[in-house]
Amino acid sequence: MPAITQAEVAHLARLARLDLQPEELTRFAGELEIILTSVARVAEVAVDGIPPTSHPLPLTNVVR
Repeated sequence: MPAITQAEVAHLARLARLDLQPEELTRFAGELEIILTSVARVAEVAVDGIPPTSHPLPLTNVVR
């Protein structure tokens, strides 16, 4: 996965209306790279044959 550039972080900061300093752009670029790498690892998990669930325990609505 390509590294996150400071320009991309600056663009995201502008979209979020954040005023970041240059040293913050560098730090956040590294942190976002770690986050995206972690998300990519989760996406690699084999889930074939596993039905999607919204909750691990069966729930029922009780309406009075």
